[in-house]
Amino acid sequence: MEKKFMALRTISVIFKIIAWIVAALTVVGFLVMLVGGAALSQYGSRYGAPSMMGPMWGIFMAFYILIVGAISFISFLAGAELILVWLAIEENTRALKPQA
Repeated sequence: MEKKFMALRTISVIFKIIAWIVAALTVVGFLVMLVGGAALSQYGSRYGAPSMMGPMWGIFMAFYILIVGAISFISFLAGAELILVWLAIEENTRALKPQA
């Protein structure tokens, strides 16, 4: 049976690649903000910049990055899988059609 809708299959692969890139950048961003956020808030307050919550602000922002990144990862991966589900439904429906 021939594969139809190659553009949708390509889009699904692209979505999966984007999802894993987002996951990797989320982990990197989380670690950088967790380590550097607290130090950056101390550095800013030393030179007169207003800090909202001190070192805890960096930790809160690190977890915010982690949560938003996880939601983005799940959304891209779910979109890719949804496209594949639609394609599987189409293939199964076409397979059930009587040959004329």
